[in-house]
Amino acid sequence: MNLVQIDNIQRSLPSTWNELTLEQLLFVSDLFSSRLSLIEFKVKALFEFLSMKRKTLKRIAPEDAYALCESLDFLNKEVSLTRNLIPVIKSGFKKYYGPADAMVYCTFGEFTLACSALDDYQKTGEEKYLDQLVAILYRPQKFFWSIRKYFIDNQDPRAKFMNRTLKKRAGKMKMVDHCVKYSVYLFFNGVLNSLPALYPYVYRQKDETDSQDTGWASLIISLADGKTDDRSLETVMNSNLYNVFIGLNKKAREYLEYLDKIESHGRY
Repeated sequence: MNLVQIDNIQRSLPSTWNELTLEQLLFVSDLFSSRLSLIEFKVKALFEFLSMKRKTLKRIAPEDAYALCESLDFLNKEVSLTRNLIPVIKSGFKKYYGPADAMVYCTFGEFTLACSALDDYQKTGEEKYLDQLVAILYRPQKFFWSIRKYFIDNQDPRAKFMNRTLKKRAGKMKMVDHCVKYSVYLFFNGVLNSLPALYPYVYRQKDETDSQDTGWASLIISLADGKTDDRSLETVMNSNLYNVFIGLNKKAREYLEYLDKIESHGRY
C-alpha cells in the first residue's frame, strides 16, 4: 500500500491486487468493460482510489501525477487477486455463497469445471459462460450451517456442488450486475495464476499436453493410480483442490525425474 499526501490529507493507494477494496475492485471491473486507452484507464482509477477531483490533480506536479499513475501498472498485468472480496451474491430473494480466499475449500471437480467456463468466456465473450462460472463457484448455504460450522473442520458454507442444479443457478446469475460477475472472474483468474508458482511440476507437465482438458484428464488418471472407473475418478474430483494439487505435483515431479534418469542413462 502506497501512502499519498495531498492538501495535508494522507490517502492510501493500492499497489497490488490483494490491496483493493470491494468498491475499488468493482470500479476496476467496470473500467475493463469500457474501451479506454491505457492512460485513461489509469487516470480514472487514480481519481477513484484517491477520492480526488480533477481540479485537485491540477495542483499536483506532472511528474508526481505520472508516478502515481505508473504505480497502478499492476492493474494491467497478470491478475494476482486471491482474496475473495465478494463472499455473498444476492439474486432475487436468494443468497449464494462464494469460495474462501484462494479457494482453499474448493473441490478439484468444481475447479476444473470453472476452468472450462473461464476458457469458454475468454474465447467467446458471451455472458452465459460468465454466468456459468459464477454459478459453479457460488452456491446456496448448507442446511443448519450456523450450527454445523462449529462441529466440522471444513469451513466452506456452500452446499455441495451438483451438476444438475447448475443450469438453474446460472439462469439466476443473469440478474446479477455484470461488474460483480466480472469481479468473480478476476478473482478466479488470480487464484489460477497463483498455482504455477506453488505447483510448478503440474504445470510443466500440463504444458506438454495438446489441450487443457486432455492435460487435466491425464493428471487425474495418474493421481487415481491409472484407474478410470467412476468411483476412483469421483474420489479425486471430490477431493480438496490443494490436496489434489499436492498429489499431482508429487506425481509429476516423480515422472519428470524418471524421464531425466532415462535420458541420462541414454547419454552414457
